Amino acid sequence: MKKRIDIGIDGGGTGCRVALSIDGGPSHETTGGPANIVTDPAGAEAAIRLALVAALAHHGLDLDALADARICAGLAGGRLPGAADRFATRLPFLAYVVDDSVTALEGALGGADGSLASLGTGSFFIAKQGGVIRHHGGWGFHLGDEGGAAWAGRMALSLALRASDGRMAEDALARALIAACPPHPVLWAQTARPGDFAAIMPILDQHPDSAITRSVLAALTEAVVTGIEALGHQSGQRLVVTGGLGERITSALPAGLTADLHPPLARPLDGALALARGLP
Repeated sequence: MKKRIDIGIDGGGTGCRVALSIDGGPSHETTGGPANIVTDPAGAEAAIRLALVAALAHHGLDLDALADARICAGLAGGRLPGAADRFATRLPFLAYVVDDSVTALEGALGGADGSLASLGTGSFFIAKQGGVIRHHGGWGFHLGDEGGAAWAGRMALSLALRASDGRMAEDALARALIAACPPHPVLWAQTARPGDFAAIMPILDQHPDSAITRSVLAALTEAVVTGIEALGHQSGQRLVVTGGLGERITSALPAGLTADLHPPLARPLDGALALARGLP
């Protein structure tokens, strides 16, 4: 009798992770290189394949075992029109490919109804109501990611320049922000990546009383509340806020939302494996 193989994959621009379970047993995890299915689908395929080979080898299996495996891959960029389906056809095995927000939601809520706000370098908001998933955001630094650290860092730097122009009071934070982006923020921003803007945020922590800090945190809170409300979040259902800005933001949320806050039940990789286990 063949053993059942369930595989969850979590992938994005910084790397991929694979969790493999046999007959419902504990999973073995491996890691691989970047897996951006939009900018480098060939590289993503190679990274995932290598991580899968390592996971299979741990159990004395080879790639032939994937013919009967149930596989769910949550991959960044999978929400873009046609991206998930196009990447699925590249793989030499059958896989259920979804956006990584879907597997993050499954991991955070354990399949239950509720909402998730992910506030990392970027951001996205996603909810499950009666089996229906609704999500928005996650459109990247240039066109969205409201409530993410890169978005907030860019706002802080913009306010610092406003202060240097005399349009608001210049203070130690404004000077520190400008000094952190040599030779000048405008020139620095020409080559800065989202992670560089996100790295500005710890500077604000050193100046909690600055008007810039207060303005950025107010805008962050508004963006997160708006994002959660736009999901149609139901009072009394589980609300999870994750990412580097999560702890900073949750204390500022209105009481109606803080009452629903819960820590995530599991990771996105666990969510991908759970979805794989649910496949027939």
